Amino acid sequence: MKYRALVADDEPMIRRGIISFLSEYDDFEVVAEAEDGEMALEKAKTTPIDVFFVDINMPFMNGLDFIRELKLLYPDVLVVIITGYDVFEYARKAVSLGVFDYLVKPLMEDAFEELIGRLRKELRGRTAEETEKRYLKWAKGKMAESRELMLSEFMKRFIDGRLSEDEIDEECAYLGLDIPDAYTLILVKIEARPSKELKNSWNDDLLYFVSENIALEMFAALSYEIKCRDESDDLVLIIPRTERNILEDKMTEYKKYVSDVIPVKVSTAHTSGEGLSTVAESYQKALTDISEDKGMSSVMEAVIELVQENYQREDFSLQEAADTIGLSVPYLSRIFRKEAGCTFVDYLTNLRMRKASILLQDDDYKIYEVAEMVGYSSQQYFSQVFKKKFGVNPIDYKQSLNVKKS
Repeated sequence: MKYRALVADDEPMIRRGIISFLSEYDDFEVVAEAEDGEMALEKAKTTPIDVFFVDINMPFMNGLDFIRELKLLYPDVLVVIITGYDVFEYARKAVSLGVFDYLVKPLMEDAFEELIGRLRKELRGRTAEETEKRYLKWAKGKMAESRELMLSEFMKRFIDGRLSEDEIDEECAYLGLDIPDAYTLILVKIEARPSKELKNSWNDDLLYFVSENIALEMFAALSYEIKCRDESDDLVLIIPRTERNILEDKMTEYKKYVSDVIPVKVSTAHTSGEGLSTVAESYQKALTDISEDKGMSSVMEAVIELVQENYQREDFSLQEAADTIGLSVPYLSRIFRKEAGCTFVDYLTNLRMRKASILLQDDDYKIYEVAEMVGYSSQQYFSQVFKKKFGVNPIDYKQSLNVKKS
């Protein structure tokens, strides 16, 4: 059996030296290396490792901080600290964190060989059951991560209308999901408010993380079932159908609480439906409804309404929207990008593609008919845009739905 090692040191020469020393022992194998603590911690999460050789003084995350984080993940893992004489006492303190031992730079072969002997004895002394438990914990963690990724990807395709009912049933069975037939879909959008606090302490990832966790806690009382973030990073929740007044009270509570806790503006929308095939339409309605809750300018509200009314027309354009509202194209373009977070063309195209993905599920419509219904006179161009959006052309998409139905 080979013992798996990770070597973390920001000095390439030291790192290569340790790897070279370890290569002399047939029962040790270097499976990962890192030049800083953050990188080492990420590799620890993705690779099963028996022993870590870690420099005490690395950038971004020093050795002691790395050990603290690592021990939270794997309390019994073996860690060897690499240190210089100038921080020798610092290394002694690391022993209190549960490190196995430390080596002093420059590394000497005799000291290293003596250390390997003690490591080997410790590793051999551990029972096969303990080793199996540690690897099983790692494997379960990886499976949980994989499931989260698969769940997220499934939900994005589901709410966008890219799956047939059979495909939805199959994926739900595989992922162990139980989506209620009578459901309520909740859409939550957060936008950072300019503030000194935001610049100094917050970033987008942290804002999303905090707002999402607050939402999950608050909506848990409503028997929260499933969640994902859509392509705009907005949170989508699907729960069993809930009475409107109860839901409205919870929404108001959530928006007030989040806005008081973190520097964001919160917008929400919700729709209810019945049957998995209606989820995509409910999601589309929530996207439209949330523009009102966001408190968009009257100009944006007018433009969104024009898009909803005219997306089926091929000649509908930003120029026409600007002329209708009475603004210049450059000015309206700037307002649209600022408030919608994308260009007018992107918004119009995404709306058309979502509508097309739903229409294609109807056997009564041919491809060219769907293209015309969402504003494209050229089936070929429609197919190119559809494939760019969904990764498959509409013919194959429609055929795959028919195969699933048969």
